[in-house]
Amino acid sequence: MNYPHAFNELPPGAKQVLYYPELDSTSTALRRLAEEGAPEGTVILTDSQSAGRGRRGRSWHSPPGKGLYFSVLLRPAHLEPHRAAAITLVAAISAARQLRKAAATAVTVKWPNDLLVGTKKMGGILTEGKTGGDKLLYLILGLGLNINHRLADFPAELHSSATSLRLTEKRTFERTALFLSILEQLLHDCRLFFRKGFAPFQLHWRELNATLGKTVELTQSGKPLRGRALDIDPEGALLLEDETGKRHRIICGEIN
Repeated sequence: MNYPHAFNELPPGAKQVLYYPELDSTSTALRRLAEEGAPEGTVILTDSQSAGRGRRGRSWHSPPGKGLYFSVLLRPAHLEPHRAAAITLVAAISAARQLRKAAATAVTVKWPNDLLVGTKKMGGILTEGKTGGDKLLYLILGLGLNINHRLADFPAELHSSATSLRLTEKRTFERTALFLSILEQLLHDCRLFFRKGFAPFQLHWRELNATLGKTVELTQSGKPLRGRALDIDPEGALLLEDETGKRHRIICGEIN
């Protein structure tokens, strides 16, 4: 990866890109800066993470020289905290669209935060935030994308479930240009989301989704829920019909 300090121009909305050869986690490092008052548009990018994080405390395998691992700080002044969850879906759509432009690979999105190629995972988004009273103080979007991984770069236990752009296209990708294109689209889409909500992204999500029409199992509030994924609503909630015919609106959850 080219050293980011050599970037001549950053995308609109990006205030600074701070690059580290290795970190424990880009989101953990960015949270520290957010607490110190770092401005919206601060981005932390690393070549390797020793403790990359996914949802529910899972680890994200982040070997050096292979993927894109970065986090973006957002400070939406007027976004109500209960509406913030859908930004994870927006980030997934942004990344998937840019990856499809860079490669012939049909990257899809699995509700709410996974990027897939076929049935294998090639990326994920972790959204974290902090509220104060009824206000959202900041959001941190963390992205981990498998770009130039070979099969041997993954632990053996991930060989059947993980993939990368290189594995699907049999070629390597220039990561700096890909990072900048994804960051530019992501910041653009986040600004649109803050102005108009999830509704402008609803159709894009339907077109890119790997979830609708399938029978899925969710864990919500510690309880299992099984049913057919019917649609996604204008606020990003998953609409699911369980085995009794009862319909559920899932705002937060995870498909097992």
